[in-house]
Amino acid sequence: MLKLLSRLITAAMPWVVIAALLYVGLFVKPKPVGKTVTPAAIESRDRFYGVAVIDDRVIWAVGADGKVIISRDQGEIWDVQATPVSLHLQDIAAWDERHAVVVGNDGVVLRTEDGGSAWQRVEVPISDVVNKLMDVKAYPGGEAWAVGAFGMILKSTDYGRSWQQVREAEDFILNEVVRVSPGVLVAVGEFGTVLRSDDNGRSWQFADTGAENSLMSVAFRDERNGLAVGLEGIILATRDAGRSWVAALDDLQAPPAMTEPGTARSDSWEDMTTEHIFTVRWVETLDRWVGAGAKGVWVTGNRGLDQWASGRLAAREMAWHTALVPFQQGVLLAGRNLGVWADQQWRVLSDR
Repeated sequence: MLKLLSRLITAAMPWVVIAALLYVGLFVKPKPVGKTVTPAAIESRDRFYGVAVIDDRVIWAVGADGKVIISRDQGEIWDVQATPVSLHLQDIAAWDERHAVVVGNDGVVLRTEDGGSAWQRVEVPISDVVNKLMDVKAYPGGEAWAVGAFGMILKSTDYGRSWQQVREAEDFILNEVVRVSPGVLVAVGEFGTVLRSDDNGRSWQFADTGAENSLMSVAFRDERNGLAVGLEGIILATRDAGRSWVAALDDLQAPPAMTEPGTARSDSWEDMTTEHIFTVRWVETLDRWVGAGAKGVWVTGNRGLDQWASGRLAAREMAWHTALVPFQQGVLLAGRNLGVWADQQWRVLSDR
């Protein structure tokens, strides 16, 4: 009897093991061990190409692979916002903390009307060749302008819901557009190109700059006085709302040796002012022009354009920056990293 029972148990053992394994597989759910790691909103691999600030409080930044991040507390805490694309986003403009528009590669245009909780892709007129959009600006009443490859100029009057092409395609890239005053617009781009319209974009005229270097950015401090900057340190100035342009640094001498934190010590003035300058803005709180570009370089000029300074953001800062906006008592820069430059001090922002 005992032998029979032993044989039965031995024969049943494999089936008991199989049954146990099936039970575990079907009914026992594994519990996670340890903590879930949430990726940081700002990572070392990020590249940011555009930035917008609302009332020194809300900050949007956009960049590579469709990334959009937002801070609602002056850059202390950041959140990633979901977008429907993985294309590089080149710029962002915002009307307020709810309404914003983004442009980027392949002619992508995104808009939000709920602070970025949802971003919708918008169909826009595109060419048959290259459709990269480089820059977008937002103005009161829902007006927006965007420029990009093949001389593309787009206009919206309904907060980015719909767009119209206002100029025929041409074989050069426009890098930035700005509305100087109601009806007057200026756009800059490759090969020293400056386009100007005084009828709200219905017609455009080329301005003679005498420059061949590509212009990357343009800004105005009032309805007449502006700067355009670009590759190899080119800086052009206008005093007639963009009709004519002259070199802003002609016959200017290097400034005296600078010893403030963040300024150049070992680099010469000539070295600093031949670096590419990718962005420029008039900063009212500083009463100065501020530009930034390759290798951590900054350049500033006074209202009369007869006093200039340049340097690097920090001793070991070699990052490039393509966007700059006034922020608090200084400027916020976007590019290889995000940071605030104020009182000659450079502070890189990070996710906390």
